Amino acid sequence: MLADAGRRYRLCPTLGQAERLTSWGHTCRWLYNTALEQRQFAWQQRKATLGVTAQCVFLTEARKDFDWVADLPAQSGQQVLRQLDQAYRNWWNPQHPAGAPTRRRRSVRLSVPFPGQAVQVWRLNRPWGAVSLPKVGVVRFRWSRPLGGVVRNAVVSFDGVAWHVGFGVHAGIKTPEAHARPGAVVGVDRGVKVALAMSDGRMWDRSFTSAGQERELARLKSKAGRQETARRKRGAKTSNRARKVGAEIARTEAKIRNRRRDFVMWVANRLCAQHAAVKLERLDVKAMTATAKGTVAEPGINVRQKAGLNRAILDKGWGLFEAALANRARTTGTRIVKVPAAFTSQRCSRCGNTHRNNRDSQAVFRCGFCGHQANADVNAAINVRDAAEAASPHTGRAVRDRNRKRPVDHPPSVATTGTGNGNLPPLAWRLTCRPD
Repeated sequence: MLADAGRRYRLCPTLGQAERLTSWGHTCRWLYNTALEQRQFAWQQRKATLGVTAQCVFLTEARKDFDWVADLPAQSGQQVLRQLDQAYRNWWNPQHPAGAPTRRRRSVRLSVPFPGQAVQVWRLNRPWGAVSLPKVGVVRFRWSRPLGGVVRNAVVSFDGVAWHVGFGVHAGIKTPEAHARPGAVVGVDRGVKVALAMSDGRMWDRSFTSAGQERELARLKSKAGRQETARRKRGAKTSNRARKVGAEIARTEAKIRNRRRDFVMWVANRLCAQHAAVKLERLDVKAMTATAKGTVAEPGINVRQKAGLNRAILDKGWGLFEAALANRARTTGTRIVKVPAAFTSQRCSRCGNTHRNNRDSQAVFRCGFCGHQANADVNAAINVRDAAEAASPHTGRAVRDRNRKRPVDHPPSVATTGTGNGNLPPLAWRLTCRPD
């Protein structure tokens, strides 16, 4: 049985449990990065593809050599290696949008994975549940919703504000053959001023930060920049004060992310419950938010303006909203339709005129041919609703595939199952100190 649904709860570990989970989180990050470097080294030197079986052998050797690696549960270390292996499989799959696996930065939230057979979950009372974790013991969590299935895996994570535990459960979700309202279709336009505008005239938006919070976050980031500049001049290690400032920035940004996630899931839930089909513009958000800096030889233009636009797009959570829609549509039978984005903001929804002067401003649309006047975002949403689905959608995948040096469907060329010998490095071949 595979996990087909997720459940996330607020975890409440004790101080000692939190310290140990933090240590394990850094160890998991080190293990992932080292295993990634090992696979890259094996391919560059011998054109050999290491699998999860061979790397588990190296993990066993590393557990003998380093006490802080042995302190991490063996099941968790194996789960990290399986995650890396799945990342490679996604990269090799031409139908999957994932790119090449990259290193996990220190700023990424801490997480410790566990297989389903290593944890036990039960309910204590109405507001509280408990989960038993290897080497940690029983940890309480807020029982905010029922599990609704069999636990297949668990991930304990820290997002900068609090600890959470996420369970992958097999709930037996089956997508309905038909929606409860088969004729309901809505078009959605994503914007930077108003997050989401619907073709029926509704407009949903939310501010994820207050003015005071924005000033405080800017002050903290400025202070962190000065501390980092001073540290580099002296050549010293990161001070405890700098770590505290970084932790405060992480807490503030985590609160903003939580508000954004709550908003997009709230909207996705209502759209999928009320409509049989939701139409969106086919947008490559990653390409749209790319930097305009350019190079030293060919510097970019309007770099600061483009950076402001990038921040506005990312703040509205365009990509997160699309993922939330796809996830919710599995339970309601809603079809998510992608349509070409060309001229949806310039075209008059009444007569079809696409003159560039139709947009009086960011919010006002006035057709120069028929005189139709409406909100610009709602007009664009109507165009999205009435547009036909593209026959051959273009994503950024094909472009990335053509630029790869390694074939997309490249199979493992060498089945490497032994321990480190020859040019194959052991798991801890480079990092021999405990990660911070």
